[in-house]
Amino acid sequence: MVQIEGTNASFPREPLRHLDIGNDNTARETKKFPLVSIVVLNWNGERVIRLSLDSIRKLDYRNVEVIVVDNGSTDASIDIIGNEFPDFRLIKNSKNLGFSAGMNIGIKESNGDLILIYNNDAIAHPTSLSKMVKTILSNDKIGIVGGLILYYGPNDVIGSLGGKIDTVTGIIWAEGHGQKLATKCQLEEKLITDLDYVSGCVLLVRKEVIKKIGLFDEEVLSWTAQDLDWCFKARRTGFVCVLNPTAIIWHIGSFSSRRMPLRSYSEKLRTDFQVIMLHFPVIPMFSALFFQLAIAPFLELLFFRQSDITSRLRLQARVNMFCENLNNVSKFVSKREQNSFLGVLRLKPRIIELVKFAFFRIRCKEFFLGKLLQRLDS
Repeated sequence: MVQIEGTNASFPREPLRHLDIGNDNTARETKKFPLVSIVVLNWNGERVIRLSLDSIRKLDYRNVEVIVVDNGSTDASIDIIGNEFPDFRLIKNSKNLGFSAGMNIGIKESNGDLILIYNNDAIAHPTSLSKMVKTILSNDKIGIVGGLILYYGPNDVIGSLGGKIDTVTGIIWAEGHGQKLATKCQLEEKLITDLDYVSGCVLLVRKEVIKKIGLFDEEVLSWTAQDLDWCFKARRTGFVCVLNPTAIIWHIGSFSSRRMPLRSYSEKLRTDFQVIMLHFPVIPMFSALFFQLAIAPFLELLFFRQSDITSRLRLQARVNMFCENLNNVSKFVSKREQNSFLGVLRLKPRIIELVKFAFFRIRCKEFFLGKLLQRLDS
């Protein structure tokens, strides 16, 4: 057994196993355990790639192929992959093609009926893939399955238990974000279906879904919007997206992003505007954009007065991200028309859920009113 630093999980040192194609029960076994293509995109991931790929090697699911696409890395990560993981297929790009184009290369080269999109800074529990495969095979309408995303440190704090979006305000948030694991769920194998999308940190999708909705968008969407876009498109075609809370993934990136708060904040705004402009019906779209541009800045002025990002920088980032997306408005109009041919996307107002989430976040130390509420509680 090997203990992964920063987690409580011990992973067995068993190599990846594949189905024996000479077995008489191959057809039956293949249906029960279909080939899963695990696609990992790496770019200068020297700090995390060994942990990530090692966790893939420890997965207990027995029929997988691993495709690592390197986006022109200049650090030692490319040597780590080639020397320490020779059983994984390595595709080397001559330059950094970006997330979407790089990941699409790996998807095109995949042979599995199921594809696992896997961040190079994710660490999966050994049973996570088995649980996700079991979930997606339980119903033909399930097109995408996500898992419980935890912070890498502290490793018992939730990063995402499914994503939600409010059609009135356009606010997108990760359910359970920042809560202690024990206070949110007991890891019961009960699927979470009341969500709008699942995190793309580790995401299992049917290849059939990709054939209908297309690959990752390489034109206008940022990498942080790709999981929402895929889930929304899949739902338009009649598939459902669910989350299995017993499929556990630790995400290193969620923790490291705290060191660059303005960049993380700007990327979040870029994603929010893109999703609103691309997928919201016309009236909710204008309502959400009005809230984001005219009301949200005043709320941030109240709640973030003592944050690491000044109010001026927040407002500047909000305007910049809106204008940046506005420059691509013609492309968004074209893509909205393409999406309409896939089917109708049904989103709903989540004001009550949003208020509950906001009250929890207010109690966190990074919010201005958090300190006042802590005094009242003491």
